[in-house]
Amino acid sequence: MSGGKRKFVLPAAVLLAAAAGSLWLAAGSAPPSAANAVPLPVVKVVSVSPQRLRLPVHSQGVLQPVREIDLTSEAGGRVEAVAAGFVAGGRFRAGDVLVKLAGRAYDLAVVRAETQLAEAKRKLAEEQAAAQQARREWQVLGQGKPTPLSLREPQLQEAAARLKQAEAELADAKFLRSRCEIRAPFSGRVKEKRVGTGQTVEPGQALGRIYADAAAEVRLPLNQTQIGYLPDAESGATVWLSAERGVRRQARIVRREGMVDAATGLEYWVARLEEPERDPALLPGTFLSAEIEGRELDGVFELPRAALNAAQEAVLVVAGDTLQIRRLPVLRSDAERVWIGGGLQAGDRVVVSGLDAPVAGQRVVVETGDAER
Repeated sequence: MSGGKRKFVLPAAVLLAAAAGSLWLAAGSAPPSAANAVPLPVVKVVSVSPQRLRLPVHSQGVLQPVREIDLTSEAGGRVEAVAAGFVAGGRFRAGDVLVKLAGRAYDLAVVRAETQLAEAKRKLAEEQAAAQQARREWQVLGQGKPTPLSLREPQLQEAAARLKQAEAELADAKFLRSRCEIRAPFSGRVKEKRVGTGQTVEPGQALGRIYADAAAEVRLPLNQTQIGYLPDAESGATVWLSAERGVRRQARIVRREGMVDAATGLEYWVARLEEPERDPALLPGTFLSAEIEGRELDGVFELPRAALNAAQEAVLVVAGDTLQIRRLPVLRSDAERVWIGGGLQAGDRVVVSGLDAPVAGQRVVVETGDAER
């Protein structure tokens, strides 16, 4: 009886399994392998197009006056007065008297030179009269051709030369007397004062150091790659100079120094800033960042910085929505953007997000909506 019972249970189990299978097929469920399939990654792309643009070149330097000199005295003597503005940082105008020397000795020299000039004029007049008398006498008494000495020509030439010498000495004495007042050769500011009232100075001694405030310059070191992005120095390219405190002023390139530093491989270009102390002021000695306007470039592609990895590779979505990994020539980059000089065509789709480990040939789904630009 137990054997008959087993024969009854087995067909019932088979029937139940068949019924369950029929129900599962009727429900249209997918097989277990299909249910566990990995979905395609969704990526965000940017559609690129070539542009014509200027890439700025960055450098830095220290602002220096265009004209900075030692103020020297051509005369010597005791300092009689010093201008109130002749102090470190003081301002002056062209022609202002900055230092005045005592001029008594030079006044005496002028009087002596005037006396010598009067004497030389008298001597010349006497020689002219004597020469005329000698010529008349020779015409009356002389025979043959007269000699220059008999006509007193050498004496006349000597007197004329002494007159010129006396005139030059008087002019020199007056010149030195005028140099007792040391005047500013240009408008500007005093950098350093080296003399005071009562001090005795020698001719040629430096009384202070001054600089012109009409313009200033900054030497900008550039490598050869950077120079390749710039127009000629003679074009007067625009330069934006910025200080740490937020001041930003426009300058221009005025020349290149034309020498490459053998140690660094850098060449210096010079930017000039007009009226540096005009508000907002930039003072000499200020360290500045410079942004030089580059020349126009064709066929440049601009991408978000995230579009390239550290190896300068980008991931493109090509035909069939598959991936292609392409190394691109980078012209320039900053924290947000990167500029590409080739390797792309108008309409190429570059992946900017959605992939952690892209594989060439992998299929993806491109996110719909406005493409990032």
